[in-house]
Amino acid sequence: MRLIRILAASFSLSLRRELTFRANLVFQLLLTIVNIASSFLVLNAVYTQTRTLGGWRLGESIILLGTFQMVSGIYSTFVEPNLSWFTGQVRAGKLDSVLVQPIASLFMVSLGKCAPLALSQVMLGLLAIGIGWHNLGTTPTWWGILGWLILLSVGLIIAWSARILLACLSLWTPSMDLDVLYSALWQFGRYPVDVYRQPLSFFLTYVLPFAFLATFPAGMLTGRSGPRLLLIGIIVSALAILFVHLAWQISLRRYTSATS
Repeated sequence: MRLIRILAASFSLSLRRELTFRANLVFQLLLTIVNIASSFLVLNAVYTQTRTLGGWRLGESIILLGTFQMVSGIYSTFVEPNLSWFTGQVRAGKLDSVLVQPIASLFMVSLGKCAPLALSQVMLGLLAIGIGWHNLGTTPTWWGILGWLILLSVGLIIAWSARILLACLSLWTPSMDLDVLYSALWQFGRYPVDVYRQPLSFFLTYVLPFAFLATFPAGMLTGRSGPRLLLIGIIVSALAILFVHLAWQISLRRYTSATS
């Protein structure tokens, strides 16, 4: 409960700070609209040549795109503001101020700051999902919605875990900066993993399971996936949290304080 209160206070403070620059809100919203509109145009261009993409109909792909936008919005709000260019902070010794605070360092490193304006992606993602359902001409079941929410949470945990592991890697090799590579890999979650050839499809499903970002949640919402995937997702997320916690504790031993 203490961590939740701290997260709520951080979000409130960040929101008030960002709302003092109202032009940023408009600019962020415009960027989000352009981003999702360009994705719609790509999908429309693809589906003028085919009826399905990796077995996914147009409406299903739009739902997947909306789900991806929602995950990206939550991730960009709570995780990325803290870990972007983390390697530079390690090299500069700025991690000291986090480690001396009377709260779990893993929480402060990954969730200590927020970027509330990025939540505009969540709202547009929900709109895209509604458009997708309208295109399909059906309505989701309560079980599909519940499974979608669970797998959405799993996807966020996996995204957070993967980003923390990159931060751990920078504690071992501060000269290596993989932020750009991670951002590029993140974009693969925008489309169904079924459209990628092997071994990329295998990599995105089992090695770096970005399929949980959008493909699996959207599949649950549209009835393409069964309850077995929920159990797998819960187990994977639990193992990811445990592994990240251990990796962070071990990697911290490699950090040399700037004042030591």
